[in-house]
Amino acid sequence: MSNYNYGLEPGIRQSGSSRLRFVLIFLAVSALTAALLWWFWPDQNKDGKEKSDTSAAPSQEQTQEVKTAPVAKDPQPIREPEISPVTPAAEDAAKKEEKSPSAGKAVAEKKETKNVDPTDPVLPPKGVVTESDKKGVDLPDVPVDNVVSDAQKKALAQAAELLAAKDYAGAEKFAEQALENTVEYSDFYRKAWRILSDARIGMAFNGKSNPYVIRYRIRSGDSLSGVAGRFFTTVELLRKRNNISGSRIFVGKQLYVVPGDWKIIVSKKFRLLKLYRVTKEGEKLFALWEVGIGRMDKTPVAEFAIAARVRHPDWFLPDGRVFKYGDAENQLGEYFLKLAPASAPGRPLLGYGIHGAKDESTVGRSLSNGCIRMRNADVENLYYLVPAGCRVNIVEK
Repeated sequence: MSNYNYGLEPGIRQSGSSRLRFVLIFLAVSALTAALLWWFWPDQNKDGKEKSDTSAAPSQEQTQEVKTAPVAKDPQPIREPEISPVTPAAEDAAKKEEKSPSAGKAVAEKKETKNVDPTDPVLPPKGVVTESDKKGVDLPDVPVDNVVSDAQKKALAQAAELLAAKDYAGAEKFAEQALENTVEYSDFYRKAWRILSDARIGMAFNGKSNPYVIRYRIRSGDSLSGVAGRFFTTVELLRKRNNISGSRIFVGKQLYVVPGDWKIIVSKKFRLLKLYRVTKEGEKLFALWEVGIGRMDKTPVAEFAIAARVRHPDWFLPDGRVFKYGDAENQLGEYFLKLAPASAPGRPLLGYGIHGAKDESTVGRSLSNGCIRMRNADVENLYYLVPAGCRVNIVEK
């Protein structure tokens, strides 16, 4: 053990060299302490304010600037034409809004503040034929047919008489005769196809032995939906044809079935919907109906498929308003066939459909927001005939 004296032990005399060592040690410790304090002490600016660290919280002034800075608005979502899906929560909210005293005022304000596209045409009153209509601007392209013979006219008149008498097979025969050598899409061609389409619909919906109807005997395990899927038809038509009110069917019972497959082509230029029956022998034009299309070329040229078939549809507008079926403002009629893009399901080609027209004078014209409008009796026939999944091709010509 060392006998070195640090000056702390009593009774031992301290030498001069020991005192000097103590002073030097004290100075060294003091210098080291001062250096550490200088190193770790925060810097100050000229105004005596500490320099803030980059990771520190913002000052009060900075916080105020963040709070008052303008926030960039998100881009407006793409609105669907005419029809858009509504969640149950949204429907409940809409019902509550309708019940509230201020609902009518809110709807009125929304109508008044609705943005109007300056490129949209000023629509004429319902049923009014304008000068543009007379010039063919808003009417379908109807070629002139000056070579209709007296025999064709007589055959068409005979077809009309047989159709009125519900002799559908006879009406089909004479209508086909009237169509021979007729200019396609001409006025006479359209009249003949009107009668021919109604005759074939009558055969399909009422006949028991013709090219459009087969007989099928129910087997164990069958259901209406299963039979409809097997023959590319609809459950609604099976019920209609066989007087079935529910879904129960019985083994051994015979069903009248109108088999498909079906294909639809819509011509924007001629304003016609053509329904083809697809069989092993090929495609055959089954029916042809006049249609209305979207104004300002809003009906797209694209391939679709029928995604849903709705009876008594509600009308969902792009601005959020909803008109229930039966409402005076609902323009969809009795039936709506919802279209979905077949080639690119992710593209924004939703909201289009085929539906009836409250005002049938709009059929043949371009007045919708993009949907295909039909006469109510025609879209009803189409609703019963074609199932979901049926291909719909909208073309320019």
